[in-house]
Amino acid sequence: MLSKRIIACLDVRDGHVVKGVNFEQLRTAGDPAELAARYNAEGIDELVILDITATLERRRALADTIRSVARELFIPLAVGGGIRTEADAEAAVEAGADKVSLNTAALADPSLITTLARRYGSQAVIVAVDAKRDGDGFAVYARSGQATANR
Repeated sequence: MLSKRIIACLDVRDGHVVKGVNFEQLRTAGDPAELAARYNAEGIDELVILDITATLERRRALADTIRSVARELFIPLAVGGGIRTEADAEAAVEAGADKVSLNTAALADPSLITTLARRYGSQAVIVAVDAKRDGDGFAVYARSGQATANR
């Protein structure tokens, strides 16, 4: 039997952790490095940092935030948001990420998944799916929950 793991996810906007519901009504919830240190001390198994505006702003995830969070951890760190290319993934890894998380880029260019898996190993590539309830089912969203992916 597989053991259970606790994976915390921090949504980051403008260098601050934010919380919301269904990608809306976001409020500031703290400093990413401070929360990472706290969760690490509480025994989580992995941490995910999602820069929720990087894709919309067409920029890479904030390297300074990744570095400050990575310094606080002794567990795997996954980073997502704004990772559209192999160079974007490389920048995240160089800043301290152990894994990269794709969403919009994976939908637009599925071959990027294979490219990154070959370079970093399949354990280091995550494909995140943003879903919202749509009538009786769910719809897949891209671009930080702003656009339906028609899938």
